[in-house]
Amino acid sequence: MKIRETSAFDGRQSRFDAAAAEDTLRELEEQFAAGDIDARSYLVKKQSLVRLFVKATTSPVRRRREENYDGE
Repeated sequence: MKIRETSAFDGRQSRFDAAAAEDTLRELEEQFAAGDIDARSYLVKKQSLVRLFVKATTSPVRRRREENYDGE
């Protein structure tokens, strides 16, 4: 999936698809290495892509706290 390849949203590619996020990260690295984007833009885009990648590849489980309602 290319960055800004299309402006349309379709059901085929989810924004939380791990493979798409990984491909886009790779493309972003290539753009930065070629000097197409500056460091600040690179860091902002990478931060959001890494966040999406982590969200797509993990499923954290919240543990319920043991509440002591008796006051003991």
